[in-house]
Amino acid sequence: MEEENHFPVEDIGAVLEMYGFGPAFSEPKEYIREDDGEGWIRVVLSVLSGGGGRVVIKLLRDEDDIDAAREKTEKQSAFSEFMRRNGILTPKRYSANGRFCNIYTYNGFPCNVTVEDWCGEEIRAIDPGIAYKIGVLMARMHLLSLENRCEIGCGTLFSAAYWNDVDVYEDFCEICGDPRLDSSVAAEIKRLRNEKLRALRTLWDRLPKAAVQGDISINNLVLENGELTVFDYNNAGDEVLVSDLVMEGLLTAYEMELPEGSDPASQNKLFPALLKGYLSVRRLTSDEADAAWLIYTLYNSLWFSRVVSREDSLKETVQRGDFAAANRLLVRMLADIAEEDDGRFRES
Repeated sequence: MEEENHFPVEDIGAVLEMYGFGPAFSEPKEYIREDDGEGWIRVVLSVLSGGGGRVVIKLLRDEDDIDAAREKTEKQSAFSEFMRRNGILTPKRYSANGRFCNIYTYNGFPCNVTVEDWCGEEIRAIDPGIAYKIGVLMARMHLLSLENRCEIGCGTLFSAAYWNDVDVYEDFCEICGDPRLDSSVAAEIKRLRNEKLRALRTLWDRLPKAAVQGDISINNLVLENGELTVFDYNNAGDEVLVSDLVMEGLLTAYEMELPEGSDPASQNKLFPALLKGYLSVRRLTSDEADAAWLIYTLYNSLWFSRVVSREDSLKETVQRGDFAAANRLLVRMLADIAEEDDGRFRES
């Protein structure tokens, strides 16, 4: 069974026994195995257990404070189980020693370990129908979490008013230092960005906040028999709900693959479809709708791949010396950030 460069059989068996399975297993599949030999470890694999069900084992030592990471994972796992027990399709988490997240020593280093059911292959491409379903799922999870006052005790990657993983404003400012770009357009974008951010922060503490899954992209979703299953709660945390909605909605719309042969223009239908799905389940308060529009115009305009990473991004066009294209992009960014509220977040 064991092959060279595969995770050791004895470790897999020991983890399975810890979680109440027999040590026998078959058909191991590795997804991630990273080990720098100095205590930084990330292992994610699945196996067929002796009982015949496929389970996913995660063995992690990838944060400076492993004890704090263990407690965070425990709370994320409990949140996942709460969702599952209340009708959200999500993999069952197994417990050992009264905990979901336990310690297992691998290569001499204590690691955090979890075991959960395998739920199928992730979605590879998105279309408006799937986007609508994602919106419905997100709204159901938000309602459950809000109504039951779920908390995890940490933030997420997507706080629109403060730090978030897609904020490239400093990069934008640096790129716009090039004298061949239209400084007046760039200055107006910066002015509006700062004005909208101040307005958003004024609203922020009045907005509903609860625990969220935090990364509900197609990479963490399975579609089977028309139903979505959501997995991977490692980015779950407490977030303002409309921030989660808009930021993850934009991530899903702009960074996921379209089906092969699709018209690229169909990408423009993804965020509206996701939003329609969400609003069919959960209506936003007036403050939330105001905040959602601020978030949408801020990040739709200055979306990270638009600024720095795509071939047609501001950074890449400047580096190629195509300043006509770069200035046209700046004009479109200004139009997007200055767009008037069209009421889309107030629709039922």
